[in-house]
Amino acid sequence: MRAFQILLSISLLAPFTPLHAEEYGPQPDAATRAEILELREAAWRTWFSNDQPGFQKVVPEELVAMGWDGGPWEDRAQTMKVMEEFAKSGRTIRTLEFPRNVFQQYGDVMILYTSFRLVLAGAAGEAEEISGRGTEVFVRRNGRWIHTGWHLDKVAG
Repeated sequence: MRAFQILLSISLLAPFTPLHAEEYGPQPDAATRAEILELREAAWRTWFSNDQPGFQKVVPEELVAMGWDGGPWEDRAQTMKVMEEFAKSGRTIRTLEFPRNVFQQYGDVMILYTSFRLVLAGAAGEAEEISGRGTEVFVRRNGRWIHTGWHLDKVAG
C-alpha cells in the first residue's frame, strides 16, 4: 500500500514540476559550462568589436553562421566581412545579456540553446534593443572548445 501511495504521489506531482528544473539531456559539469559561456561571450564580443584575430581564435574556418536577419548562411571569412561592415557603420554594443541557457553535451559536442538581449548604440548615439534566441554549437578539438556554428533569430522584446 505504501508503494502505491508513493507512485500515485509521483504521478500526480510530475506534471507540476517547474520547467526550469528539467534537464534536457546530457549535462556538462560546472567547469565545462563556465568554459563554454566564456567562449560564447568571447565570440560575441569579438564580433561586435571587429576583433578579427580574437574571433579567429575562438571560431574555426568551417563556421556555419545563420544571423537573426535571415540572408545567406556564412562561413568564417564571410562573417568577418560582416563584422568589418558593422564596425564601419559606427555602431557599438552597449549591453549584452544571455538570460537563459540550456546545455546538451554529447561527448566532444556541446549544444547551447540561449536567449539574448543586446543594446546597440548607433553612430549618433541612438539605441537599438534586440532580443532573440539562438542555438550555438561548440566542439572540443585538440583539448579545447571552439565555436563552430550558430542560428539566431529575433523575438519581440
